[in-house]
Amino acid sequence: MRKTSGDVLFGANRAFCPQYAWIQNASVRENIVFGKEMSRGWYDKVIDACALRPDLEMLPSGDGTEIGERGITVSGGQKQRINIARAIYFDADIVIMDDPLSAVDAHVGRHIFDNAICGLLKDKCRVLATHQLWVLNRCDRIIWLEEGRVQAVDTFANLMANDAGFQHLMETTAVEEREEKKEDEEEAGEEVKDKKSKKKKAAGLMQAEERQVKSVPWSVYGSYIKASGSMWSLVLVLLLLVLSNGANIVTSLWLSWWTSDKFGFSSGTYIGAYAALGVSQALLMFGFSVSLTVFGTTSSKVMLNRAITRTLRAPMAFFDTTPLGRITNRFSRDVDTMDNFLTDAIRMYFLTLGMIFATFALVIAYFHYFTIALVPLSVIFVFSAGYYRASAREMKRFESVFRSSLFAKFSEGLSGTASIRAYGLQDRFVMGIRSAIDEMNSAYYLTFSNQRWLSIRLDAIGNLLVFTTGILVVTSRFNVNPSIGGLVLSYILAIVQILQFTVRQLAEVENGMNSTERVHFYGTELEEEAPLHTIEVADSWPHGGGIIFKDVEMRYRPNLPLVLSGLNMHVRGGERIGVVGRTGAGKSSIMSALFRLVEVSSGSITIDGINISTIGLHDLRSRLAIIPQDPTLFKGTIRSNLDPFNEHTDLELWSALRQSDLVSADASLDDKAPGRIHLDGVVEEEGLNFSLGQRQLMALARALVRGSRIIVCDEATSSVDMETDDKIQRTMAAGFKGKTLLCIAHRLKTIIGYDRICVMDKGSIAELDTPLRLYEAGGIFRGMCDRSGIRREDFGEIKEME
Repeated sequence: MRKTSGDVLFGANRAFCPQYAWIQNASVRENIVFGKEMSRGWYDKVIDACALRPDLEMLPSGDGTEIGERGITVSGGQKQRINIARAIYFDADIVIMDDPLSAVDAHVGRHIFDNAICGLLKDKCRVLATHQLWVLNRCDRIIWLEEGRVQAVDTFANLMANDAGFQHLMETTAVEEREEKKEDEEEAGEEVKDKKSKKKKAAGLMQAEERQVKSVPWSVYGSYIKASGSMWSLVLVLLLLVLSNGANIVTSLWLSWWTSDKFGFSSGTYIGAYAALGVSQALLMFGFSVSLTVFGTTSSKVMLNRAITRTLRAPMAFFDTTPLGRITNRFSRDVDTMDNFLTDAIRMYFLTLGMIFATFALVIAYFHYFTIALVPLSVIFVFSAGYYRASAREMKRFESVFRSSLFAKFSEGLSGTASIRAYGLQDRFVMGIRSAIDEMNSAYYLTFSNQRWLSIRLDAIGNLLVFTTGILVVTSRFNVNPSIGGLVLSYILAIVQILQFTVRQLAEVENGMNSTERVHFYGTELEEEAPLHTIEVADSWPHGGGIIFKDVEMRYRPNLPLVLSGLNMHVRGGERIGVVGRTGAGKSSIMSALFRLVEVSSGSITIDGINISTIGLHDLRSRLAIIPQDPTLFKGTIRSNLDPFNEHTDLELWSALRQSDLVSADASLDDKAPGRIHLDGVVEEEGLNFSLGQRQLMALARALVRGSRIIVCDEATSSVDMETDDKIQRTMAAGFKGKTLLCIAHRLKTIIGYDRICVMDKGSIAELDTPLRLYEAGGIFRGMCDRSGIRREDFGEIKEME
């Protein structure tokens, strides 16, 4: 953020814990240590203070487990705890934390606050931005902000005694500080023990990039030619090439015959024929170049479209195991090679190869003994060229793989710019990117050494060809016309450079086809999701919103343990169900199964009597709505993010913004003052000009606009204050009235007024009933309520508010 005025002074080093956790594509340990020296004692204290020990016990390789790009394999709460652990382990004098407890369960948040923020960091300067008001009476001083201005700076006691506005804030949120009850150690121990027994040998999450060896398969060449339209494209190009080279040779021969007046024609005839041959050669060459360019461009477009379509239709597991930099490399450098270099390399290779064959044919036609020298020299040439091609091809493949790694590092650095700068580690990351650049360039520089090796050998072969031809011309001076001898010598002298250039162009063609092969792999070999459309579904479906989960089992990838096991649940149409459970219990997996982001291993899910596995993905997903924990906003405007297909009026969009509390009830649709949210307001890439809480509210507004009968809510209000959360819950109760709502929540108070509560444990349903019955039954849900400070009277208060 740019400072417009004033001064900010830091008297010591600092650590930063952002609201949106930034995770490197590395192990848990590397994310926490973050380049500092490993201190086992301090590290263990940090792990325990951040409640990460049970999570590490469940991971296949403990803290050495690779957690993937952007932390895709861990939950939002786990990412945030790793984020907090990094800030604490850095052992800075000043620790700045931006709402670090919003993404974790209530009891975990209290554990972190007691043992980490007020424990390990007790002697540090801690700046904590938060909307969780229960922490305020533990803070030394409170800075109360409202609409970007400081309202007050004082202790909690003084503010409660002297500031009516602060008192009202605390009273309206009805937050009471309660002592957190200790969890049942035996239960926790049994859970960890059970999970440890299910641990498997860890495999690398990010799959190694496929790198072919040997020559590019002929099938890739065939696919490239077919993508241009048909195999006749190749026939046309070769025909034009042969005719243009033939015209070139005949033109030179005609000049020789004219010089010796071989046919006794008049000068006008010789001139006319020579001009006609020259024009024919130019037209044929132009036709060859244009046709090759058109066919090459068409092939590139077709193969790119196939690759884009296949990639967009790839299952989520592909994106979990493939770094973004690798995908970026395919659709940037490899496509650029196909578009701008491959066609030109093919054209130059065919032209020079045609010139070589034409020259040899010309020499052999007049000097038959040239064949004797040509055979052994050709053998040497083929071996030298083959060795160069193989090494050049592999160097190009290595360069492509290293470039993917560079793109991944660069993308990771850009996404974590705020954290990197806050920790003062710019030099470390710059050195890492420079190292990746050097690694990529090492293959590039080896290519030049390879070319020098080739030039020495081909120059020697070319000089031997010139020497042989010269001897033959001299010894045959009485049998061959001098003009023909001069023509042959002029062509053979040009061969010396052309031989080397031809082999290089052949290598360039293979390098270009290597890029084509990589794009072709994405266009043909990637696994696809289910079809977008299958059976016809009524426009009114789902009309009721009833959902039945029957014996559902699901795993994210083959050979991984089940994340849902024997799930059975009947959700009645229009019912509101809150889904709770420990981290890794399978809450978000229900959402993945419902949207078919991951296909179930067994069992079935039906909506209004239709098995969703028989429905096209577009038909299914377009009828559901989701409010995710980490919402995605696209670069554009607020209007384009709420209504990308322009299906709704501005009044409908503005109403959704009001209901989601993004704009005040009295705000005008035409009010576009700076700093205010309006429909034409700019949304930067990934919505970074909005806070995480605002992005979650935008996702809520998007769901309101969509008007789906079934809504899945995944921690939709984790990053907003309690007062706003209360307003949003009322909005959801009114806006989604009569619709089926599945809400995954950490804040139990937001869902205790729902029709039923589903408690997930180890991938299956442990408890399912009304909130009050579960509370009175004294099971897992009762324990969670006790740890969150929820009393029996709160259930009645929620019902009265509704």
